[in-house]
Amino acid sequence: MATDGKPGKLAHIHLGVDGGAERFFVRLSAALARRGVEQVAFIRKNRPWRDELARHCDVRELRFSRSHLKRHFVRWGISRQIRAFGATTTLGWMSPASKWMPKPGPSMRTFLRLGDWPDGFHTYGNVEDLIGNTPEIIRQAVEMGWAADRAHVISNFVDPLPEDLQPVNRADYNTPEDATVLIHLGRFVERKRFDLAIQAVARLPEHVHAWLIGDGDLMDDMKALAKTEGVERRVHFLGWQRDPTPFLKAADILLCPTDAEPLGNVVLEGWNAGLPVVATASPGPSWLIKDGKTGLLSPCGDAEGLAGSILGILETETLGTDLAANARDFLERNYSEDAIVDAYLNLFKQDALR
Repeated sequence: MATDGKPGKLAHIHLGVDGGAERFFVRLSAALARRGVEQVAFIRKNRPWRDELARHCDVRELRFSRSHLKRHFVRWGISRQIRAFGATTTLGWMSPASKWMPKPGPSMRTFLRLGDWPDGFHTYGNVEDLIGNTPEIIRQAVEMGWAADRAHVISNFVDPLPEDLQPVNRADYNTPEDATVLIHLGRFVERKRFDLAIQAVARLPEHVHAWLIGDGDLMDDMKALAKTEGVERRVHFLGWQRDPTPFLKAADILLCPTDAEPLGNVVLEGWNAGLPVVATASPGPSWLIKDGKTGLLSPCGDAEGLAGSILGILETETLGTDLAANARDFLERNYSEDAIVDAYLNLFKQDALR
């Protein structure tokens, strides 16, 4: 960023579709805009969050070709536009963005932000520094050969819920008003372990229902599993929701039963909504959650353990409210917008002074 005390100009390259990473991208760019950072973003066409991003960012939609020859021209075009914009920093989002990064120089630095495991550095040629949202991501990157002094941990933040936010109507989703509602969000892929959530429901009392929010290749398999487990009446597939907050507001317990979660942004979202969080001990949730204090952890892949954690909340009068209160305090102290934005701005400024 600028070295004269004024915010510099920032270029983003983001090829994502729609999910938690994209929600945080829009959230961070909005927060940076509130600090006076002028931004341009290069994204794929027809992203559902495009209009929201455009409220505070110059959005340029491109077709990112896989052809080697076309890729060269697209990358050249991005570089030319970034330099014409006057960016002092370019931030790529996830490994695919690294293929399109401009060459750094004295007047413009380059960073790649990872919210998932590093997948090798063969495409990272124009990337100077890595930003990971958990220590484990950075540990793996350094273990793979990335320079430790060019690898940084900056986590995520979530926006406070609007005071007038209204929960969804449970009846609209065939859920009794007096049910205990578990909520699990994400892509229907193997590592998100929607199967574990379904198996846990099968081990819990009849008043426990689950809302599964998302879509993906395993959706039909999960519907079949719910039927096999005899809980198709209590497991509700609600599809992908662009804004899950009204559903979080209407739920009782957030689940994060994943096997290989780098961070678990849904944990932050659950805390933000005032929900107790029950998770499995994959790297991200294990880093975020203090077991028994800000959430409950059980072994990965253990449906009995997951169900046992949920039962603990159901059967202990104040456990859920205590977990939620402790987590909310922890969230506000460590994952506020100000703290995370300060970390990004300080990193960009320090790098410019090297």
